[in-house]
Amino acid sequence: MERDKDLSLTVETTQGSWKQDFPRNDKVEQVIQAVVRHFGFAPDGNYELRLKASPNEALNPERPLVSYHIEDGAVLIFTDLGIAV
Repeated sequence: MERDKDLSLTVETTQGSWKQDFPRNDKVEQVIQAVVRHFGFAPDGNYELRLKASPNEALNPERPLVSYHIEDGAVLIFTDLGIAV
């Protein structure tokens, strides 16, 4: 079944929330890039994702979503860490 390959996630940002389906095997970095494109954040910014359920743990950009056992319908927090000077 094709639907089993996607996770329906909500990403909360300073620009609002975005509900989107992502392949389970996408890396966290790919989700960050999709959010940057969707909301028009600076492409060279420094961003991270965290699970709303675990707000103190940043998700490693190199790991696939499935490795975190993220549930369908989970909420992710997108954080802009700013650009280092």
